[in-house]
Amino acid sequence: MHVDPEARTAVAGPGVLLMELDTATQAHGLAVPSGVVGHTGIAGLTLGGGIGRMVRKHGLTCDNLLSAEVVLADGRIVRASAAENPDLFWGLRGGGGNLGIVTAFEYRLHPVGPIVQGGLLLHPFGRAREALRFYRDFNCTAPDEVSADAVLMATPDGLMLGIACCHIGPVEDGERVLRPLREFGPPAQDTVGPTAYTALQTGLDDLFARGRRFYWKSQLLREIADGAIEALLGQAAVIPAPPTVIVLQQIGGAVARVGAGETAYAHRDAAYDCVPIAVWDDPAEDGRNLAWGRGVFEALRPFATGGVYVNNLGEEGEERVRAAYGANHARLARLKAKFDPGNFFRLNQNIRPAP
Repeated sequence: MHVDPEARTAVAGPGVLLMELDTATQAHGLAVPSGVVGHTGIAGLTLGGGIGRMVRKHGLTCDNLLSAEVVLADGRIVRASAAENPDLFWGLRGGGGNLGIVTAFEYRLHPVGPIVQGGLLLHPFGRAREALRFYRDFNCTAPDEVSADAVLMATPDGLMLGIACCHIGPVEDGERVLRPLREFGPPAQDTVGPTAYTALQTGLDDLFARGRRFYWKSQLLREIADGAIEALLGQAAVIPAPPTVIVLQQIGGAVARVGAGETAYAHRDAAYDCVPIAVWDDPAEDGRNLAWGRGVFEALRPFATGGVYVNNLGEEGEERVRAAYGANHARLARLKAKFDPGNFFRLNQNIRPAP
C-alpha cells in the first residue's frame, strides 16, 4: 500500500483490509469512501460497489477507483482506467469478481477527519415509530456530509432503535447539523461527539467477529414509507435474540448523481439498503434465525425496488443475481464474453458470458 498525500491518491493490493487502508490514509487526514467493518477486504468491497459513511458526499468506493491492474482469464496483465481498457474499467466498478483478478487498486482520496462528529443514539422501542419517521424526514434535508443508519436491535435490556450517525465535515458543523437528531425524543442514550474516524470505522468489528453464525438478506428501498415502518416494527418485535439487528443503511447523495449506466453498479436510485442480520452461535438455532431473516425480507418486499446490493447477496439463485446487476446485466454479459468467454471466474455472483 502506498499513499501519495499531495496527489491525494492511494494504491493498495487486493489483500488490504479497510482498517489498514483507513489507518494509512488517516495519517494524512485523508480517506477512501469504503465500508463499515474494519476487517472487510477492499477487493470484494470495491468490485461490488462499496457503501459506507462517506458515500453521500463522495460516492461509492468504486466511484473513487482511478485505475486497476488486472490479471485476465487468459493470463494477460492489463491496466484498466478511463483511458486504458475503459470497457473493462466500467465492468470492474460494480460487476463483482467476474472479469478478472485485480492485483492493484488506485483510489482517489478525500479530506476527512481525523476527528469527526459521530456516534449512536438509542431510543426505547415504544418510541421507535415516531423516531423512525423523524429519522426519515431528517435525512430528506440533511447535507451530504451526514450519514445516518437506523438499526432495530435486540439488546440485553430489550428492543431498541439505534441511529448511528456521522458528519464527515468540520466537527463544529457536525455538532450543529446533528443537533436536531440528538434532541428528538430525547434519546435514552446519546454517544454522539467528537471521535476518531478510524474508531467509527471499526465500531462494528466485534458484532461481525469471525467464527460466529450469520444470515442476512438485502433489498433496496427508494424511501421509507409508513407501511415499511410498520413492517419493520412488526419484524423487530420477533427478533430471535441479541445481537441480531435490522439495518437501514443510508445511500443517496453523490451516489444518485452518477448515471445508472456510467458504472456497472446500477442501483443509483436507492436511498437505503434494508438488511436483516441474524447473528448467533448455536447450530441448533439455525432454522429459527434463517426463518426470521427470510420473514423480514418478505415483509419488506412490497416496499423495495427489486434490486439488491451484490456485496450483501448470498446464494439466492439466478433471478437474484440478475437483480444485483440490474439494467447493466446484459452489458456485463457481453464484457464477460470478451474477457472471460470460458467463465473461468465463476465462484462469485456469476454473470454467464453472452452467447
